[in-house]
Amino acid sequence: MNLFNLRDKKLLAEYFRKDPFLHLYSLGDLDDFFWSKTTCYGVLSGKSVDKVVLVYHGGTMPVLLALSQPGQLEKEFVNQLIQLLPDQFYAHLSPGLEESFSSIFAISDYGSHFKMGLKDQSQIGKVNTKNTFQLTEIDLEEIQSLYQLSYPGNAFDPQMLLTRQFVGYRRDGRLLSIGGVHVYSPAFRVAALGNITTLPEFRNQGLGRAVTAKLCLSLQKNVDLIGLNVKKDNLPALSLYRSLGFEISAEYGEFLLKKRP
Repeated sequence: MNLFNLRDKKLLAEYFRKDPFLHLYSLGDLDDFFWSKTTCYGVLSGKSVDKVVLVYHGGTMPVLLALSQPGQLEKEFVNQLIQLLPDQFYAHLSPGLEESFSSIFAISDYGSHFKMGLKDQSQIGKVNTKNTFQLTEIDLEEIQSLYQLSYPGNAFDPQMLLTRQFVGYRRDGRLLSIGGVHVYSPAFRVAALGNITTLPEFRNQGLGRAVTAKLCLSLQKNVDLIGLNVKKDNLPALSLYRSLGFEISAEYGEFLLKKRP
C-alpha cells in the first residue's frame, strides 16, 4: 500500500460523493476558498481513489478528517499516515479508529458526535423567519460579543462572513441569535452549518430555529447538500435539527492528539 498526496479534485470528489453526508466537510474543502489549506492523503486503485483522509490547516490547529466505513482505514494505512501528520492536531475519527493512533499520540477525547444531513427540505419553509437578517463583516464586533457570552468555545472564523451565509435574529436592536457555515461551496454544491447559538436568557423561544431555517433557505439557492455536526449528548440541538428535517447519517468522535515524547 502506497499513500499519496492527492490533488486531483475530480477523483477526490467522486470518492467523497459515495457517502456525501459523511464526507460533506471534505467535499467543501475542495472548493478554491479552502483548497490551498487542504491536504488529502489517499490510496489509488487503478484510476480511482480507494481511501482518503484530509488535513485542513486553515484554523489555529490542523484538523484531521479520517472518516470511513468500518474497517476501511486499516492499520497499515494509519501507520503510513502517522509519519505525515504534525506533532499536534485535532481529529474527527470514525468510531474505534483512535486506538490505531494511541501508541504514538496521547489522546484527549472530546466526545461522540453525529453527522446530520438535511433530508426533508419541506419543513424549513414552514418556520417563521421574521426578524432574521443576513450578517456581514460590519457586524463582526456584535457577533464576537454574542459568541463570547453564549458560545465561548466556538469555532467561528471571521473570513466565513465573506460567504454571506451567516444569519442573525435581532430584537429591539440587539443581536440575540446567530447561525452560519463552517463550509460553503457552490462549486461542489455543499454546505455545513455551524456556530449556531442563542443568548442563554432567550433560549427556548424559537430563535435558533428561525435562524437555522432562514440559513437553510438561503443555502438552497446554491447548494444541494446541507449537513452539520452535533454532539451526541446535545439533546436540545438534536431535537431542533430533527424538527427541521435533518437526519443522523453517521457517528464519529472528536479528539486532540499530541505526539508522545
